[in-house]
Amino acid sequence: MEIKPEHFQAIKESIDSFIAKHGKEKIVSMYESGNFPRSDKVKDLQARFNFDLYHFSGALAGAACEIYEYANDEHVATALKRICPKVEKRY
Repeated sequence: MEIKPEHFQAIKESIDSFIAKHGKEKIVSMYESGNFPRSDKVKDLQARFNFDLYHFSGALAGAACEIYEYANDEHVATALKRICPKVEKRY
């Protein structure tokens, strides 16, 4: 993984805080049931879920925006796989 430890930690803290505020079960259930915009077009639910959490948590606007100076979305995706809860398509 190309993401620096301090950036990984910043992303993790942002996502963990967002999940704690909105409820893990609620967020996971929304995605597993397809209750989100354009769910009918999703090919990889886990990737969509991960990047949506990344965006909605505000991690992208924080220190994590420095990541794109040395890494790309593939590196971010690897970090998000370690951070985000797992979801399973049920719709």
